[in-house]
Amino acid sequence: MSVTWLEDRVSDVREASLRSRLVGTAVLLVVLAVLGGAGWWAYDAGHLDTRRVVVTGTTRVDAAAVDAIAAAASAGTPLPMVDVGSVHEQVAAMPLVLDVRVERRWPRTLEVVVTERVAVAAVPGRGGDVDVVDEHGVVLASQPDPPPGVPLLRVDVEAAGTDTLAAARAVLAAMPVELQQRTGEVSAASPADVRSVVDGKQVRWGTGADAERKVEVLTGLLASVPGSVYDVSAPSAPAVTP
Repeated sequence: MSVTWLEDRVSDVREASLRSRLVGTAVLLVVLAVLGGAGWWAYDAGHLDTRRVVVTGTTRVDAAAVDAIAAAASAGTPLPMVDVGSVHEQVAAMPLVLDVRVERRWPRTLEVVVTERVAVAAVPGRGGDVDVVDEHGVVLASQPDPPPGVPLLRVDVEAAGTDTLAAARAVLAAMPVELQQRTGEVSAASPADVRSVVDGKQVRWGTGADAERKVEVLTGLLASVPGSVYDVSAPSAPAVTP
């Protein structure tokens, strides 16, 4: 085998490899050109314009207002170019909205999924009204009476904080329905100072921790030990004041 033949063979292999790479590159460029042209055609012809806005998850939130925000951001705009961040920011700022998700639904739909704030308690408001609040203490409404199923808690959320509200809620939630019906009110000045009135008697719960055990102890004391003040803040060592 001559050296010249070997060199010619190597040269042939290199040329074949180069031709293969050139063909591959040419095919790739053609594909990209076709895709780019199709994309531009779809964009320029309005085939990607947002044609529909869908709003879900609204009960108390004004769905028409959410729809208007999304429509204003998407009208005449191709779906890929819609500023979903702006829509999210505006809808999230609405008082009754806890969370919002804005999604593109191809080819031409913008969907806004709203999670509303949920009323967990009514607390004293101004002028004799009550403020209906969520778990974060955000006021959802002010009205004369609590909505059905929403407990009235004597908690100054602004001054005492949401931890205090949570402690009062924990105590109330631990009560069976029968005890709740005998309870005049639940109040709290701090997370460690939850109190209530049961059958006209004062009850000191301390924190909302171990609330079920405290309810059990209180129920036994009310049935067996006369008194005016029942302290179950330490359920293992309760105290009764005559």
